[in-house]
Amino acid sequence: MIEKKITSIDELLQFVNELAGKHGLNLWYRGEDDSTLPLIPSIQRSQKRIDVERFITNDFYIKARQIMNNPPDKKNYAGWVAIMQHYGLPTRMLDWSKSPLIASFFATETHKAVPDKDACVWVLSPMALNESQGFGYCIYPNDAETTQEMLLPAFKHNHHNHELDDRILAVSSTDNNLRMYSQQANFTVHNSLRRLTDICDDETLYRIIIPKERKKYFIDSLRVFGITEGSIYPDLDHISRDLMHFYGI
Repeated sequence: MIEKKITSIDELLQFVNELAGKHGLNLWYRGEDDSTLPLIPSIQRSQKRIDVERFITNDFYIKARQIMNNPPDKKNYAGWVAIMQHYGLPTRMLDWSKSPLIASFFATETHKAVPDKDACVWVLSPMALNESQGFGYCIYPNDAETTQEMLLPAFKHNHHNHELDDRILAVSSTDNNLRMYSQQANFTVHNSLRRLTDICDDETLYRIIIPKERKKYFIDSLRVFGITEGSIYPDLDHISRDLMHFYGI
């Protein structure tokens, strides 16, 4: 895996442009405020989470359906998992963005809470990943039949296509969700405990390191470009935080 340390927005964009010259514009980015964290979906961060996955998904479905105005169809597993993901529940999906600046925001927004860790931005070639996993050199929508089958084990026991076991699939979001749209969200679906860092070659996965002492510079610079809490999380709470920061109160 190729790793690049950067100290400025200019260096970030220069490196991304180099990668775009090799892969085209279809690259995905993921920001982490701690570069030592493993690149795994949240459900895999403990065995207990893995053990209770089906309980979490089905309980969320039961409770959320009672209060949502336009819930996804019962068998739209990707739609339900995407909603769980964006409301903080552990799932087997990993968030990515089409924007390196948005990923950099996620990597550095917690610079006060996580001051002693280098941040990082992961860069993925989703089509190269899918080709290596036997899905072809393309990106599936998250409502594709294959995606739904990949997520079925999160809801049901022993009612899925075992040919899709031990694979990771890159999918594009098609959900009607303003936050996902603002974040230019896409996902990898992990039906495997293998890590992307173990299965991806130097042409598929990259890591950009942002030194801890440069986190504040990055988040301040991103605000100049209009990458703020209010643009990433388009709701009244985060718009209010933007205004508080803008006016220094």
